[in-house]
Amino acid sequence: MAATGPLRASGILEARRYNLSMRLILLVAIWMAATASAQDPRNDPRLDALHATLATLYSHAAEVDPQNRGARPELTVAKHELRDWIELQLPGLKYAQDTKPLSDRINTALKAVGIPESGADESLLGSVGEVRFSNDSDLLIVTTGVGIVCGYDESAYGYQFMNGAWKRVWESEQNDYAPQKYAPQHIIAVQVSQAFGGGSVSGPPFVLTLGNQSSCASAWHPVYYRVWRVDPAGPKLLLDGAEGAWLRTEIYAVGSIAQDRSIRNPPVDVLIEFTQGSVDVTVHNREAVRHFLISGDQVRRVGPVALGPRDFVDEWLTRGWSESAGWSAASALQQWHGKLHTGVFGGEFAGTMRCETPELWQVAFAPHDANKDLEAGPPAYFLVQWRPPYQFTMMSVSDKPSPLCTQEDREADAWRTLFSTQEWRR
Repeated sequence: MAATGPLRASGILEARRYNLSMRLILLVAIWMAATASAQDPRNDPRLDALHATLATLYSHAAEVDPQNRGARPELTVAKHELRDWIELQLPGLKYAQDTKPLSDRINTALKAVGIPESGADESLLGSVGEVRFSNDSDLLIVTTGVGIVCGYDESAYGYQFMNGAWKRVWESEQNDYAPQKYAPQHIIAVQVSQAFGGGSVSGPPFVLTLGNQSSCASAWHPVYYRVWRVDPAGPKLLLDGAEGAWLRTEIYAVGSIAQDRSIRNPPVDVLIEFTQGSVDVTVHNREAVRHFLISGDQVRRVGPVALGPRDFVDEWLTRGWSESAGWSAASALQQWHGKLHTGVFGGEFAGTMRCETPELWQVAFAPHDANKDLEAGPPAYFLVQWRPPYQFTMMSVSDKPSPLCTQEDREADAWRTLFSTQEWRR
């Protein structure tokens, strides 16, 4: 018997609910398939173009010039295709702190874009490095890398959220591939000036980048440190340094950048540390300190310039007189500086002596004679004033030791750091 009345109405209602549910399931399935297709790099023409550029780079692997490690005009094209594609993904990012989902999605998509590894460890031509995100002082920092021989050529970009969108306001790229000019780098850190002192924050941000040049071998590489002021009219590079450094740990350099907003018109304070070569052929390396104050467009180096008396003498000897003069008690010391300072030289330090006069130490250094098979020559004795914490002044230099400096002080030249993150290296 056929259902009638309320029973029949109930059956019709259930059928309609069933059909509506099936339609919703079908719509969700279609939406999910469309979303997956949109995120599939094989369906993105921009990633297809990046893949083609990477393939071109890879095809020239046999023609690599050791001086530029495979870099050619297509490398810049690949950098910009990668950057532009990443920027198309940023609209979905509402908060700079919540970058992990976006980072995961981007790096997953890029795995299918690079040329498969050839098995040659020394060449990464045609590959794409991991894209890294960070945020600092309202700047979203994106770091990318495109493969070259023996590493990645990394670039960094800074974005501010303006008028409901992410706008690129700063970038660091190395796009001049001419010999002696190309400086590919692994970017160790990107830091933005942090205000302290309780004052109100105002003025443009300053960006510090630390990096080192990678290669297939050796723990010695150039380390780079650069500072930009990010003005509304565009970023301005104020500090651009490159020096040889030794990989003492997994990081070549550490640094910080800040402004004391409790004072009026505060300078930007930049502090950098890395391990560099020493003039002492038995010690080989020492901790280098680079401390700068930036006021307007003016950059000046200030103390500390070293963290121990022996390292201070090393720094005084190896820098030009224009710098060393500022750390000297008398202009007459220029004669000694000119006698001992050359482009390339070495020697040996003796034990550092504490003097009877407070705040004075004596450092002995015997330079090697290039005309006598690098035989150690007569030592010079440097009288150094050390005021806490690390204020050093060259007081005098003599060819004879002072009778007032006879107490050996091994702790004077113990390894030190200005960064608590490095204390474990002791």
